Amino acid sequence: MAYGIAAAASRLAKLVRDKGAVQGRVRLALVLRVENVDMLRASIGPTTLEQMLDRLLSRLVSELRLLPQARSRGCGEIRGLFSIGRSQAVPGLLARLQTICSDQIELADLRIRPVVNAVIVSDETGQQDPSTLYAHGRDALRGCGPFSATGQIRFVEIAPLAQPLVPPALALDRVGLLFQPQLCCDTGQVAALRVLPWIGMDDHDGCDLAELQPRLDDTTLGRIVGNVLRQAFADLRGWDRMGARVPRLSLPLAERVLGDASTVDAVLWELDRHDLSPERLEIEVSEPIGRGGGRIPVTASLQRLIAAGCTVALGEFGAGSAGLDDLRRFGIGRVRIAPEFISGCDHCADQQRMILAILALAEHLRLATLADGVATQDENTFLAQIGVNSVQGPIVAPPLDAAAVDDFLLHHDHFLPAPLDLRRKA
Repeated sequence: MAYGIAAAASRLAKLVRDKGAVQGRVRLALVLRVENVDMLRASIGPTTLEQMLDRLLSRLVSELRLLPQARSRGCGEIRGLFSIGRSQAVPGLLARLQTICSDQIELADLRIRPVVNAVIVSDETGQQDPSTLYAHGRDALRGCGPFSATGQIRFVEIAPLAQPLVPPALALDRVGLLFQPQLCCDTGQVAALRVLPWIGMDDHDGCDLAELQPRLDDTTLGRIVGNVLRQAFADLRGWDRMGARVPRLSLPLAERVLGDASTVDAVLWELDRHDLSPERLEIEVSEPIGRGGGRIPVTASLQRLIAAGCTVALGEFGAGSAGLDDLRRFGIGRVRIAPEFISGCDHCADQQRMILAILALAEHLRLATLADGVATQDENTFLAQIGVNSVQGPIVAPPLDAAAVDDFLLHHDHFLPAPLDLRRKA
């Protein structure tokens, strides 16, 4: 029974064939590789090896609704498409795939835990053919260490066909920074400046770097991140020289970037070169952690940064799927409450209950809180009264370039929020 479950999955395969694909539907593919297949073949024999691979494939089909391609006998690679075509399902898929790949495989008289690396590949447009998805998966697997004791699970996305790669020279020449001030609700002072990298384009004023990342190759993206670090730290040193108080910069880094070990080297090098303490840099990550850059490499990078003295914040808190173990494992010190929870919080009871629940969890875990997207004074007042630590959004200031930040910092006393007095009255 080299491939005994193929018939059971054949009817479901119609859901994801090229002719039946729905335009714009997310298509998800799996490329899984058993790294120690040769060692297992030598130790347990080829027949038992085939039974083990069939058992692994069976779990993938039954628990993840995988529609597998035909597997070659003796090959440790499993490929297939998921019948689930929703991007919201990815966090759950990753979690269940991690469990399957970590569990022992029970045979008649044996319990075997193979070393497995796997990649889920996403095509947001649904236009890519399966062979293209599998090729991207194999490329991603080249970045997974074959000798890891537990293996790695990664998630990668394919850029839309209509969007060509951004030429490296164009991207590097037009990198700029905006800064979003964050104010402390207790003192009204600047708590941090959030760094917002952007790239100027020919057809409009500029584009957020996060929007262009899928169109950038790894080398170009790495050079852009280095440019961002140099600009941001140079600006911070400039504000130090003018006597302005900026405790730290908060820099969002995509997990694709954090998954590259050279990013940590660049961060620590630039901090040292600008004579800045690592404590003055907060790295913001988005949940679920490890979804876009691979759990193991992202974890290693964050641990190195924390050991050096940097702090870590979790963005879009409450809107993702990070577990309590993630908050502990990654040493999260602050959480950013997503704007969708903040809008209308001064009068919407449902919003208020959600924010209060988030604050209760944050207090229990001793996490600082930042409310993002605060647009009105009433929202600001409510958030300060219930105990949010700091706020950012239109009520504080829009994203500013470095020159505008100079003026903001010099005159920030005029921007002190009313919640300073209101909280004392409360």
